[in-house]
Amino acid sequence: MRRFLPRLLILVLSVLVVGGFINAWAERGRGGKSRSFELPASNLEDLSQQVVCESINEPEITAKAGILIEAGSGETLWEKNADLELPMASTTKIMTAVVTLENASLEERVTVSERASSTGESSAWLEEGEVLTVDQLLHALMVQSANDSAVALAEHVAGSVEAFVEMMNEKASVLGAEHTRFANPHGLDQKGHYTTARDLARIAAYAMRNPVFRELVVSDGYQIPWPGHPYNRVMVNHNKFLKLYPYATGIKTGYTEGAGKCLVASADKDGRELISVILDGGESYWEQTVRLMEYGFRDFTRVEFAYAGQPLSEVEVGDFPRKKVEAVAREDIAFTVRKDRLERFLTAEVSCPEWISYPVEEGQEVGRLRVGEDNPGQRTAVLVSPEDCRPPNLLVRFFAFLWAVVKVWWRWLKWMIPGV
Repeated sequence: MRRFLPRLLILVLSVLVVGGFINAWAERGRGGKSRSFELPASNLEDLSQQVVCESINEPEITAKAGILIEAGSGETLWEKNADLELPMASTTKIMTAVVTLENASLEERVTVSERASSTGESSAWLEEGEVLTVDQLLHALMVQSANDSAVALAEHVAGSVEAFVEMMNEKASVLGAEHTRFANPHGLDQKGHYTTARDLARIAAYAMRNPVFRELVVSDGYQIPWPGHPYNRVMVNHNKFLKLYPYATGIKTGYTEGAGKCLVASADKDGRELISVILDGGESYWEQTVRLMEYGFRDFTRVEFAYAGQPLSEVEVGDFPRKKVEAVAREDIAFTVRKDRLERFLTAEVSCPEWISYPVEEGQEVGRLRVGEDNPGQRTAVLVSPEDCRPPNLLVRFFAFLWAVVKVWWRWLKWMIPGV
C-alpha cells in the first residue's frame, strides 16, 4: 500500500485536474441557440378597445399617383403608383426651401438679379437690383409660390441656379430619394425634372422637422415692402387645405400643364402627424387629400412596445469571465397598424441569442422584435447593446478559467459527499 498509495493519489489528482479543465472548457458558451418571449404592447389597454373585426376599405383616389405616410416613422399607410416618376410642379420648392435653410441664415441680404426678376408665371414681382432678406424671399417662395424668389435664393446660396440644382440633387440622394431629379429650383416644366410620390413624401417629412419651414408652410399671408410703390407686396397662400381641413399643418401646392394639379399636405391630430402626396390629381385633389387624411387618422392607430434605450432582455457574452449585455431598443419601437389588423399586433416576439462571443460593440445588434408575423404589414425592430463589452487581459482570463475549474471540483465534491 505504501508503494501504490502515492501513485494512486497522483493519478486521482491528475484526473481531477485534467477532468476539471476539460469540464470547465466544455461548459464555455456556444453560439447558435436563441431564446424568445412574448412582449405585450405597452398601450395594450387602450388598443384592446380599438380592434375592428370587419375589413376596412381603402379610399379610392383618382390621382395618377399618391401616398400617405406617418411623418415621424415614414411608415406607408396607403399608396398608388408611389414609385412612378412624374413632374411635380411647385412642390419642387419644398427642396428649394430645405437647401436654402441649411445653407443660409434668415438675415442674409440678397440682391435680385436680372435672371431672377425675369422668371415668369407665379412671382413676387421682384425687380432687378432690389435687396431683400433670405427670410422675405422664403416667405415669397412658400406662401406666394414665387418662381422669381426661387431663382434669387438659388443664386444667392450657390452662386448660380445650376450649382444650386446640384445641391438639390445631392440632398435628394442623401435623403434616399432615388427616383428624384431636379432641373430647376421652381418646378416649371423642364426635361429631366421629376420625382415620385414616395420620394416627395420623404423629402416633405424631412423638411417638416425644421421649425422655420413649419412656420413658412402654415402662414396665411405675408407682406414685403415694395420700393417706389405706395403699398406693400402681399403674398397670399393658395393652399386651400389649410382652411379645408381643421388639423392641417401645411405644406405646398403645385400646378403646371405637364404636372397637373399636385398637393403635398400634412396634418396633425392626437399627437400623430401624417403626410400625403397627390400627383396629377385633377380637380378633386383637395377632396382626395382630405379622404386620405381621414383614412389615416380614423382607421389606423399606434402600437407602442418600448422607448429608445429601454432594456428588453439580456445576452451572455464571452467566457472566462462570462459577462452580460442588455438588449435595448435602438429607437422608439412603435408601429402604425390598421385597426382591422390590430388583433395580430398586440403582442410582439422578442428573440435574442443565449450567448455571443467577445467583443461586443456599442450599437451592435443583439436581438430582434417581431410583430404581426405572416400578416400584412408585419414589422421588425432591432435590439442593440448599449455599451462595448470587450474581453479582459490574459491574466484576468487565466484566473477566471482557474476559478471555473474550482467550481467544477466543488460541484463534484457536493455530488460525492451529499450535504457538503
